[in-house]
Amino acid sequence: MSDVSLSADGERALELAETVCARANVAIVGAEHLLGGALLILHELGALAALSAPQIEASINASQGVGSEALDAKVMFGSAARAAISFTAAAVQKEGGGEIDARALAVGAIASDEINPMFFEGLGMSRSTLLTALGAHASG
Repeated sequence: MSDVSLSADGERALELAETVCARANVAIVGAEHLLGGALLILHELGALAALSAPQIEASINASQGVGSEALDAKVMFGSAARAAISFTAAAVQKEGGGEIDARALAVGAIASDEINPMFFEGLGMSRSTLLTALGAHASG
């Protein structure tokens, strides 16, 4: 089996997930932060005109909460985010790919079933509608 690595926009999606998490004063990066970071990068790249950056971040905060006190430590990836990343890496590898980009992270996070349904409610679109917007097929 070959190694799978992050593309430049995949790395930026992970960094943005951490940033959004820290900005909300939440210490653990959840799968919703991961998906949100990927969606924010895709929005920046012009791939998701139907969503706005404030809408994406509000959806993350609605599903993961916002802390009232500033963090005094670096945020860490939680088990759900790590599971979504592992699921994504396995899916990319199974398809013969070697690189995880922001789109793959978004599709993988959704397909991993680690995302709280409140996230989709906050976006105002269903899981399957978001997958379609990402150019993926809804399954399961």
